[in-house]
This record gives sequence, structure tokens and C-alpha cells, in this order.
Amino acid sequence: MPNSIRDFVMQQPVFCSHNHHESFETFARDASSYDFRTVWSYANCDFISAAGARPSTEGDDTARFAELWPKIRATGHGHAALLTCRELFDLELAPETFDQITEALQALIGSHSVSGLYDYLLRERANTTWVINDGFTHADRADAGLAEQYPEYYFFSWRMDDLCTMVDAGPLEALARATDLSILTLDDLVEAINESITRFKGAVKLGAFKVKMGYARDLSVGDPTRHEAELAFNAIRSRPPLQNGIRQDSGRVNAREARPLGDYLFHRLLQRAHDEDLPVQVHSGCPGINWGAISGANASLLLPVYEKYRRVRFCILHANWPWTSELGAIAKNYPNVYPDMSWAWNLNPAGCERALSEWLDAVPFNKIIAYGADTGWPSCDVGNARQARLGVGRVLEQKIAAGYLSPATAEEIAAAIMHRNGEKLLTPAAHQAR
Repeated sequence: MPNSIRDFVMQQPVFCSHNHHESFETFARDASSYDFRTVWSYANCDFISAAGARPSTEGDDTARFAELWPKIRATGHGHAALLTCRELFDLELAPETFDQITEALQALIGSHSVSGLYDYLLRERANTTWVINDGFTHADRADAGLAEQYPEYYFFSWRMDDLCTMVDAGPLEALARATDLSILTLDDLVEAINESITRFKGAVKLGAFKVKMGYARDLSVGDPTRHEAELAFNAIRSRPPLQNGIRQDSGRVNAREARPLGDYLFHRLLQRAHDEDLPVQVHSGCPGINWGAISGANASLLLPVYEKYRRVRFCILHANWPWTSELGAIAKNYPNVYPDMSWAWNLNPAGCERALSEWLDAVPFNKIIAYGADTGWPSCDVGNARQARLGVGRVLEQKIAAGYLSPATAEEIAAAIMHRNGEKLLTPAAHQAR
């Protein structure tokens, strides 16, 4: 029996709401190249930030990493990498241990089959129940056999980033190849999107739709007419004649002219989510790249969408950091909005603890999803899962110490936010079978 809520939390399994793991085939192909840098995940963004406005170009990557690592070890990304190395290899991540970590990682890889390694890292070490995997589901990917390239406890999100941001015919051609359909009209395009979803659903366990347009445009979505969308589609689809010996094929229209088409397709995707009763995961808040626009990814920009699609469940990823309080207010007011802390523990652990403490005071706890590793390698999940458990444990300890929660209620909350809520929302059939 656990002696404290911290012990209870550390023993709880986690539901991973968001990941970008490679397939078995890709992992095996690249395995020999994995080294100490593999444990860093998104910490590379902090390296770029630490290098400043005029980064040095002298020396190799290892030398630059060694120079900059002490500057980022205290960030959320840095601490997650530290935890991974401690948990898996009993080593501190530091320039003098880089080679040892590479050797230990390669030894770990060599001691398992690829599928066995995934099970060891995710099930045994990170204690993960289910994974929602994203990032390998674009429309031009052949999805036959995809499910066999991952463990059976993986669900998938369908996503096509270019839908809401297309300015030329490239995405149309990719979608036509993937679906074996001709896309000559706007109606053809909508049919092809639905066919892509249908095929994907037939190939894998589909858990959600994913929207990542916050990287390329803001989340403010209008409600254009079909005619307005068709004007943009026709401008993109019609191959223009030569003008003074020049023909512009890429960037056929500008982003402003294309906006009605992107918004129109976004609404068609939400209609499919409504019909399929599937949740929609939305990237919000800070992007996972340097120099990325932040202000346009505030989940509050989608308020009219939450209002219109009241029966569609919206999972707002990454805690909407830095606008975590706003997301709490939205989730409190809108029954169809679910705050999700995937990756946010990496972004700002202290901010996540404040957010979770606020949300527990304001939002019914059956709506909160406390964890998603959001990594490319299963090894990183080990440190990320521990980082999230430590944060959740600290918050619940403080609530108990303040007399706000009883230990029994805190345990109920921990089990719900760490795995039961995610299972119920994103893997309902699997959840019901448990």
C-alpha cells in the first residue's frame, strides 16, 4: 500500500494522449544512429534558444551541445532528458557521460527486438496503458499494414496539415494519389478527404482527428460559404497559362485568398468528427519550433467553433501554455472542451503545476488529461512520464496539506486524470473492455 499520495501517483499507470513514435520498420532502420542526443526530444529547441541571436558555428555538434547543455539543464526539456538518463541508465546527463549514454542506449536497443523494446520502455518502464500516435498519418501515406508496425495498444489520430493552409495544388495531388480519386471540384475534394479518413479508419484503431494548423496560421476560423471556398479552390486547381513566358504553379493564391477554403474544409472535418463521434485534438499554445508564431495558437480563438459544434469533443493539447488559465475558464464553461497537458510538463513544469492546481479548483476533474509524452522515441517517454507524475504528486500533496482534498479524493483524482479520463475519451472501446 502507498504511504502517501506521492507514492500513489508514482505507481499509477499513465495514458499517453499524444506521441510521434516511429514505426518498427523506421526504428530498426535508424537504430544504429541513435546516440546521446536521442534522449533530448524537444530540448533541441532550448539549445537553439540558449545559443542566442548570433550562435557560434565553430566546432562539431557534440562540442556545441557540451557547451550549451549546462545552460538548459534546468528547463523542462532539459530535466525530462535528465530523468530519462537516470531512470534508464543510472547516469547523469552531462558532457562527460555523452559517450556512456550512447553505449548504454545502443546496448539497450541490441538486447531487445524492436517490438520488445517498445513494450519494455512503454509498458514496463513508463507504465503506459495506451498511446495515441500522431505524425505519420498524412494523406499521401499508404496506410495498409500500419497497425502491424506498432504495438497493439497504439491508437492513431488522422491528420492532414495542409488542408487548412493550402495555397497550391500539391496537397490535392497527394490526396488524389492516396485515395485513387480525381479531384476536379470542391465536392470532389471533400469526398477525397472523407475517403482518406475511411481508409485510415479501416487500417488502424482511430482515436481522434488532429488539427495542427496553429503552426502555419492562427486558430481563428470563419464560416465561409461554399461559393467563397469554391473561388479559392478553383484558383488553386486551375493550371494557369504562361504569362510572358512564366507560369506560377506553387503558391497559386496567397494565404489570405486561400483562407475561405481552409476554413470551409475545417468545418467539413468537424462535421465528420460529429458523425463519427470522434474527438478532435487541437495543437494550442507554444509551438515545438524556434521562431514559431505563438499568439495565433491560443485556444480561445476557437470559441465560436466550440459553440457551434456542441456535440464534438475538443481536446486542447499542451495545456494551451502560456494561456493555461484561459483554457481552464473555457473548459469550465464549455462542456465539450477537455484540457490536455501533453508536452506541457516539458514546456514549463512549474507552470503546469500552477495550471493543474487552478483547474482542479475550477474544472470537473473527469475532463482533465494530465499526460502525453509527445516524443519521437519511446525511450524519452520514460523521463517524460516521471516528470508528469512528480508534478501531479506535488499538486495533490499541496491540496491535501491545505485541507482542500482528502487523501481518498486525491487518489480518485490521480487515477482519473492520469489514465481513466484519456482512456474513456480517446479509446472508448478499449476502456469499456477493461
